[in-house]
Amino acid sequence: MTIVSLHHYKTDPLLPQKDGVNLAHENITALLEKPSGLPLRTEFHDLNRLLTDRGYARHCLSGVDVVVSNVGPHAHYYFWLRDQLGLDFRIARDVRTAIWSSYLLQEHLCRPYLRAGDSLIFASNYCWAVYVKMFPWLANYPTSLCYPLSIGFPDQRPLPNGRAHETGDITILGYLGRLSDDKNFHDVLELLTRLNGDPRHSRTYKLLACGDIHSPRYAPDVIHEELRKDLACPEALYEYLPARPNHEIWDLLTQFDVMVFPSTSNLETFGRVLIEASFCRLPVVAGAHAAAPELIDPRGLCRVDYHRNTVYESHFDHCLGRVDIAEMQAAITSAAVQPSDCYTRYRSHPEKFLQSLLEPTLASGPPALSPVQREFIDGLTVALPAPLTRSAAGKTIALLADWFVGLQRMDGQGWSERVRQLGALTKHPARTERFIARSQASKGDFTNVGGVDIELCHLIGFYPSFSLN
Repeated sequence: MTIVSLHHYKTDPLLPQKDGVNLAHENITALLEKPSGLPLRTEFHDLNRLLTDRGYARHCLSGVDVVVSNVGPHAHYYFWLRDQLGLDFRIARDVRTAIWSSYLLQEHLCRPYLRAGDSLIFASNYCWAVYVKMFPWLANYPTSLCYPLSIGFPDQRPLPNGRAHETGDITILGYLGRLSDDKNFHDVLELLTRLNGDPRHSRTYKLLACGDIHSPRYAPDVIHEELRKDLACPEALYEYLPARPNHEIWDLLTQFDVMVFPSTSNLETFGRVLIEASFCRLPVVAGAHAAAPELIDPRGLCRVDYHRNTVYESHFDHCLGRVDIAEMQAAITSAAVQPSDCYTRYRSHPEKFLQSLLEPTLASGPPALSPVQREFIDGLTVALPAPLTRSAAGKTIALLADWFVGLQRMDGQGWSERVRQLGALTKHPARTERFIARSQASKGDFTNVGGVDIELCHLIGFYPSFSLN
């Protein structure tokens, strides 16, 4: 019997947004709560208590075979505790965001503690290849290409849409995700304008966008005013829907004729919505960025013109290029793009994940990449600090652990003093102010991805950067 221990992950319900990272960790928790029929026994613990109560940590982690780091970019705390307590469990950690300071910090701090059985879980070949490029030693450790997201899908797949709305004179373009620059939402709006302004076609194209608004420029009234410069009656061509819980997206997806996914974000590792679209038999038009070439019909892939020789700070999300709008337009008007079968490949991943806990194995070869993925990764340069010794890593993690727990304790003077110190240390005060405001409006816990994890980088001056050459 293999004993597995992990944090019982549940996103703070007060957070205004639940992204793919939150959903991934909740899916893993749900998977390991269910009987599997395999020789696995699951035990849950509380990460914050592990870091503040050594007796509790020893009780929870002694005799365990595998610890699943199911807590965002914080796996280094498990490596540090294993070393401090003299224990011998394997650790399975994951990467949920690509070129992003907090996950880069995780690997930077874990390196001195890695053991032969410690494994790393990726959602896509693209993400796997990016991390081996940045951290070459990872090629020598067990790797699993696995994302058990289908554990949270409905029991029955929706019926095929068949682009049913096109029997009339309107095509519904669908967008699902945050409305932000790094997701190239500006490209979607330009696409909408071009489609409706093209005199060669009489069809009307309406954009239905659902997600959190990350920039004032994407407020519905601002978008309507901008569209009014080129289009008549923009209110009829663009409709905004606020973000909704993941279990409520399926009816929305059946309203789309085509999903548009133009993201060129440095954060992109996968594109969960691409699997969800596949589950709904929905065709997708996307930029050939990140994992999209692995997941959608090639006829829906469009060229990306990347911004070359620009230095980016990995503390932030960035739009790395522009998708070719003419190619997106042609893909949509041709009606040749077909739904992808990628859902069928990921349908088996819950069982694959469980099997990886029983016996981690080295990958049989390097990740399989498309030519555009390989070109991107070959041109990627990331500036990282020099490797740490185990002693230096231990001192750093001990400092971060104290702050990690302290920033989640909204207990008056102690928290206020930490926030004051953080404000004096930060290199990015505006971002830190947003973190403080969000903490005060929520539990302030680590499910605020891009919150505590990013702010802790200021304590040790961890500021990676990257460029595409």
